[in-house]
Amino acid sequence: MMKRLMFGLALLVAACGQVDPGERAVFVVWGEMTPKCFSEGLYWYNPISTDMWEIDVKEQKYEVKADAGSRDLQDVHTTIVVNYTVDGTNCHTLLKTVGTDFVNRIMAPAVQEVVKANTPRFDAEKIIQQRAELKKFILTELRGRLDDYGIKITEIALTNIGFGDAFEKAIERKSVQQQEVLTAKLRKDQAEQEALATIEKAKGDGVSRAVIAKGEADAILVKAQAQAEANNLINKSLTTDLIQYRAIVEWDGKLPTFMGGGVVPFLNVTPGGK
Repeated sequence: MMKRLMFGLALLVAACGQVDPGERAVFVVWGEMTPKCFSEGLYWYNPISTDMWEIDVKEQKYEVKADAGSRDLQDVHTTIVVNYTVDGTNCHTLLKTVGTDFVNRIMAPAVQEVVKANTPRFDAEKIIQQRAELKKFILTELRGRLDDYGIKITEIALTNIGFGDAFEKAIERKSVQQQEVLTAKLRKDQAEQEALATIEKAKGDGVSRAVIAKGEADAILVKAQAQAEANNLINKSLTTDLIQYRAIVEWDGKLPTFMGGGVVPFLNVTPGGK
């Protein structure tokens, strides 16, 4: 009967703790932490002597803004997202050495320091282009700093990179100047193209005139050759009978005269001057 009474009293003072999936539990008995992380399940413990601490070991996200200086002494403002997990087999060490507020106590300062240490590797103007390299440096160093605490950094992201007002204005001025240079170059290229087109057109017109001149010269040559051939044919066709016949056909009945009186006798033309 006494045993049953004692058992009932124990049940009344006993506490029940449940550990959900993705979580771990650490028990502290009389102020001494047990060197073990307990996985999900239902646990009974004495609430008078024992405390139960729970810790999330699922992947979590921590986002923070960090300010640093570039290699060329420009202000750089970066927003960093850190994905991390707590080692479920060693979470008791993290709780013992740091406590449950480990994000603010060790992770936040580590991120700030790592960003400040690695941003000066780059000039401000090239940080955007070399974002992947900056991310690699930060990720590697951050893992090295937090791994001993049982915090596993799975990935980081540089979601936003900004600069100081002076640098932003300088970039804006440079962008305007580059646009003006580009516009001037486009105008120059357009002028060169128009000049080339004009030259080609002039060349084309020159070719056309040359063709016309050649055609005209060829026509004159053909005409001259035809005339020469005609004269040759006429010369070859001249006979005494033909000349006498043409003279008779074209005679108007009047004999030609010459100064000094007298009538010119009818010509007696002998072909070949004979």
